Amino acid sequence: MSLGLLLGCSLGAAVCLLIFALVPPRPALSSVVSRWERQRTRVAVAAAPDAGEVSTQARLGRWMATQLAQRGITLNKLRADLEITDYTLEAHLVKKLTFGLLGLIAPSIATLAVMAAGITPPLTVPLAAGLVMGGIFFWVPDLSVTQAAERRRTEFRRALATYLDLVSMSLAGGRGIPEALPTAARIGQGWAFELIRSTIERARLVGETPWAALADLGERTGMQELVDLGGALNLVADDGAKVRQSLTARAATSRRRQLAEAEGRAEKANQTMEFGQIVLFLGFLIFLGFPGVVAVMGF
Repeated sequence: MSLGLLLGCSLGAAVCLLIFALVPPRPALSSVVSRWERQRTRVAVAAAPDAGEVSTQARLGRWMATQLAQRGITLNKLRADLEITDYTLEAHLVKKLTFGLLGLIAPSIATLAVMAAGITPPLTVPLAAGLVMGGIFFWVPDLSVTQAAERRRTEFRRALATYLDLVSMSLAGGRGIPEALPTAARIGQGWAFELIRSTIERARLVGETPWAALADLGERTGMQELVDLGGALNLVADDGAKVRQSLTARAATSRRRQLAEAEGRAEKANQTMEFGQIVLFLGFLIFLGFPGVVAVMGF
């Protein structure tokens, strides 16, 4: 009896951990504001952390990242996705490890609960299920980060088109490029404008050109539009008229691309609705015709 209660409690604890891992609790307002502030200022805290404030999780994540780097595993695509979603590679690696271990031990705990009920499954079942679930759970954080990064890039492209129009209008008003770029960034609102503004301000403090900083931001976040923009501004930085024409053309191209993507998503949703209607119609025909077919066939 006590063994059954112990196994039941263990299974319940594993299920609770699984629920908290898949559906994390809503973060506190203070942590959200703190992360937004870190993104706004772009302070590289991880570059020089305080030794007394480094947690075990941070040390484990840093060790895992170091081991991967020593073996030549760069994870460039994942780093770009984490950069634009404002997550660190160390925390993501620890999360992947936690999910993988949870998926690995969950079938074993379920098997112990089944054995307590008097059923003895083969030992290969929890082993195979643990390997499969561990692999799936290990991959789930990557999928979540990829989806979040794609959403952020879509939002950034929309903000970038508006930003280019604002820069073009500032240039038409008589401002130079070094003045027009930060002025346009201060006009807009949202995390994308905050990121552009902080990037330009940091470039000014370190003595770097704004277009070089934007190109570097594009490389770090996987935004090819920023890389192309930085290269174009570097080529025509001395000619205001060419800069205005280039920015206007890029903003128009970005809007046409967004319109084409929106039309593609709408067409895909329309096809999905049509497929659902066809399936519903076929089910209705089967529902009406099944009694007649049974009566004719004499079943």
